[in-house]
Amino acid sequence: MRRTTNSRRRLAWWLLPVAVGGALWAGAPALSDPANDPTIQPIPDFAADAAADEAKSIVVRVSFNGRASATVTDIEVVDERAPSHLGAPPLSKVDVLGEAGLIGTFNDWHPMWELGEEAAGGGETRRLNPQASGRWIAPFDRDATTIVVTDIAAADEIVRADLTTAIHEFCLANPDDEDCLRADLAVEAVTVSAAPPIGLVGADATITVETVVTNNGPDGPAEVGLTTTAEAGPGVTVTPATQSTTLPGVAVHADVTESDQWTVRCDTPGQHTVTFTSTVATVHAADVDLVAANNTRSTNHTIDCAVPVTVNIKPGGDPNSINLGAGGNNAPLAVLTTTAGEYGNPLAFDARTVVATTARFGNRTVVLGGGGGAETHDRRHDERSYELDERTRDADLDAVLHFRARDGGFTAGDTEGCLIGKFTAPAGTFTFFGCGPVRIVP
Repeated sequence: MRRTTNSRRRLAWWLLPVAVGGALWAGAPALSDPANDPTIQPIPDFAADAAADEAKSIVVRVSFNGRASATVTDIEVVDERAPSHLGAPPLSKVDVLGEAGLIGTFNDWHPMWELGEEAAGGGETRRLNPQASGRWIAPFDRDATTIVVTDIAAADEIVRADLTTAIHEFCLANPDDEDCLRADLAVEAVTVSAAPPIGLVGADATITVETVVTNNGPDGPAEVGLTTTAEAGPGVTVTPATQSTTLPGVAVHADVTESDQWTVRCDTPGQHTVTFTSTVATVHAADVDLVAANNTRSTNHTIDCAVPVTVNIKPGGDPNSINLGAGGNNAPLAVLTTTAGEYGNPLAFDARTVVATTARFGNRTVVLGGGGGAETHDRRHDERSYELDERTRDADLDAVLHFRARDGGFTAGDTEGCLIGKFTAPAGTFTFFGCGPVRIVP
C-alpha cells in the first residue's frame, strides 16, 4: 500500500534567498509596504515543525543579469530543513504550485538587493546590484510541480521553474524515503482484439489494440502513463502514430485493460505488418519504477491488402438475380478489366490474371471467413462481358466465372454477393476482392 506520513506536511512555507556578496537582513525596514503584502503568514510553530519536518527541502538556484533577467541554474532536493523567512522583507512573492493548484505562497527577500553599512539616519544602506545569484529553499512536498517568483515592486514574474525532475531524481536515488512511492509497473499483454480479415488498397480499416497493465507493487495505487506506438512497414499507413493516456490509481496486483483504435490504410497490395508497442511509466514525480525490463511489450499484426475489383453478377441481367435452387447451379459472374479510377477503383486491374481455382463467391461474411462457392469449372473464361450498365461491352477481355449459388451461404435477405481470390502480377500473387448487387431467388 502507499506509504504516507501521519499528516500531510504543508509546514513552514518560507524561503531564504542569499545574494552573492550580500548580508542577510533580519531587522531593517521593509523595502515595500507590508500593507500591500497579500500573503502575510502567521509566525510558524517551530517546535511543531521540528517534530514533523523530515529535514528535506527543495533548493532553487538562480542567476540574475539585471532585475528582470533571471536564469535557473540548478534545482535539487537536499536532506536539510528549510530555514524560516521570518523577518525577511516582502520583496518577492513566491508561489509553490501542484497539479491541484496552489500549495503555498509567501513573500521573501530578493537576491538582487544587498544590505551594507549602517546609514547615517539609522538602519542600513540598501543597494540593487546589477548582477547577482541566489537561492530559494522550500520545504519538500511530493506534490510540488512548479515554483513561481514575482518581483513585487516591479510586478514582474522573474522565475518559473519545474520541480518535477528534481523530485523524481531524488526518489530514484532514495526510493525508500517515506514521501516516495515504489511501483513495479508492467505491460502484461498487447493484443489486436479486432481487425478486418482483409484491407482494401485505397481504403481505411480500423484495428483495435488492447494493452493490459499491472502494478506489481510494493506500493500503490499509482498513476500510470501508457504510451502505445504503431510502426508500419512499406505499403501501409497507420494513424495516429502514437496514443497516450493516464491510468489513474492502479492498485497493487490490479490488471487494467486499455483499448485503442487505429486507422490502417493499405497503399499497395500484399501482406503488410504493423507493430504495436506499449510502454508504461510512472506519472507522479515522486513515484519510481525501479524494474524497467517489464515496462514494454509489442505485438505484430499482418494485414492482407487486397485490390478492389468490379464484379458484375449474372451479366446482362437486370436485376442480377441468382437462384438458390437447381436454377443456380451455374450462376455466372464477370470480373471486369478496369483502368485506374474506373468505377472508383484505385488501381488498374487485368481480369485475365485471376486464378480461378482460388475464387470464392457468396455472402460477404462467409467469403471473408474462408467459405463460399468455388468456380464450378476450375477455370477462367476470358471474354468481353457486360459492363455494369448491362448494355455496354468494351474492348477489354474480362474474366467470367461460374458458381453454385447455394454454396455461397446466401440468405433470403441478402442484397449483395462478394468474390474473393488471388491474381498474379509481376511482383507476386495477391488478393482481390469485390462485391455487386444481387436479388436472391429462393
